[in-house]
Amino acid sequence: MDFTAGYGALNLGHNPKEVIEAVHQAQKLPAVLLVGFNPLMGALGKTLASILPGDLSVAVFGSGGAEAVENAMKTARASTGRQKFISCVNGYHGLSFGALSVCGSERFRMTVAPLLGHCELIPFGDLEALERSLQGKGIAAFIVEPVQGEGGAVVPPRGYLQGAAELCRKYGTLLIFDEIQTGFGRTGKMFAMEHDAVVPDIVTLSKSLGSGVVPVSVAVTSEEVWKKAFGSRDKFDLTISTFAGNPAACAAALRTTEIMQRDGIPDRARALGDYAREKLQGLKTKHELIKEIRGRGLLLGIELETAGLFSRTMEQNLSIMVISELLHKHNILTSYFDFSPTVIRFEPPLIVTTEQIDEAVDALDKVLSMGKRAIVLSFGKTAIGSMLHQ
Repeated sequence: MDFTAGYGALNLGHNPKEVIEAVHQAQKLPAVLLVGFNPLMGALGKTLASILPGDLSVAVFGSGGAEAVENAMKTARASTGRQKFISCVNGYHGLSFGALSVCGSERFRMTVAPLLGHCELIPFGDLEALERSLQGKGIAAFIVEPVQGEGGAVVPPRGYLQGAAELCRKYGTLLIFDEIQTGFGRTGKMFAMEHDAVVPDIVTLSKSLGSGVVPVSVAVTSEEVWKKAFGSRDKFDLTISTFAGNPAACAAALRTTEIMQRDGIPDRARALGDYAREKLQGLKTKHELIKEIRGRGLLLGIELETAGLFSRTMEQNLSIMVISELLHKHNILTSYFDFSPTVIRFEPPLIVTTEQIDEAVDALDKVLSMGKRAIVLSFGKTAIGSMLHQ
């Protein structure tokens, strides 16, 4: 069982038949039509405008999440006439150069530095730090995940997103929500921003938008922001991308959105997320190896207690050892969060059943019941066995 869901790209599971059928139908249309009208692109743009909150209605299409972030950043600069960006420590926005420039991991950033200048990192959830960074600095946009994904399923303090929106309005800065991992039901709402009733100036979407069948992404903004940025004949084509909005991608996204609404997937994710959290909290009371359970909906993190291990290396790799046991002994595929390696992700497709959740939790219970030393020894045996069979 896959409890990574492609890091949130497979909310409807692997290769959903209805989405694949929609893509096959769309492949009767011209594959790439850069001059002329693409009806599926128009339909998807209208659909997104109808389900997104507020006045988010103008869509810029792309093929991957990082491209959506690039388009959002370009839109912010062009609309405000400002250059600088603020983002959060442990925030993840993709691996292209602009997206890396607002990445919250020093390791990811410095490997390919120097990056885009005029970018500043602040702590996630700290409104005072945000205001200090906004004051008199000509910030084009503040980009933030409504729930941090690779940071370890971190939910912001109550009122943080609302406060951030108010501060951005006060200082003339655009607010960008990165919903690439949290969008389309993952947190128990269609979009994570709906938990706080906050509407950003720009939102980025990808991953599960195409159900993992066809890569597709979008940055959606208001007509007001768009017109300031690119609403003239000499600027309208500054976000063109060859494969953006192609029929196959739009068909996948349209059918995905239809299924999400028809089958009540966000509500299902909320109920199953509550169920999974309760089960995992029960494990926490049983096992000292679990430090914290956190997250929202079916974007959950299990932070391991690493204190007391005999080396720093063991502390950093304990989650890998637990993950290995889950895979090799119980056929449960999971991973850790990239920026929080001591936190195991519990992120199944949103079509998961309570029985499958029970099976995964039971498997984790058995692994943790082994104790730290036995987990380390078993991991070593598994690694040696794998090398001998190569």
